[in-house]
Amino acid sequence: MTKNLYLFDTHALIFWHNKKNVSEDFVKFFDQEAEKGTIYVSSISFWEIALLVKKGRIEIPDVHLWKNEILQNSNLQEINPTTSEMIDSTILPDIHKDPFDRLLISQSNQNKLTLVTKDKIIPKYDVKILWL
Repeated sequence: MTKNLYLFDTHALIFWHNKKNVSEDFVKFFDQEAEKGTIYVSSISFWEIALLVKKGRIEIPDVHLWKNEILQNSNLQEINPTTSEMIDSTILPDIHKDPFDRLLISQSNQNKLTLVTKDKIIPKYDVKILWL
């Protein structure tokens, strides 16, 4: 039996970690999945978070410390985008303009991961998604 593997969209990572803007079921489900080591987070999400902090859209005093604590304490698996994933993200139909989301779609597809997102545009792509 193949287990489901998940890739957090950036907002899913933040919401899950902060336990805000998501249901108790969401937190419980992904806490259990994190224990199993089935949740992945892209390094680009930390880049996007750092940019959001710089723009003043979210508050995290030290993004390096925040990232290190999450990765050390949660059993999340960090993945880096490959050259192929980056190229493929540019070949996707021009439905979504956000390069971060396009790259997450590409990473999800190439690694057979379910993308955890509440983004309303991403489901227009051929990508497996989940939101609880």
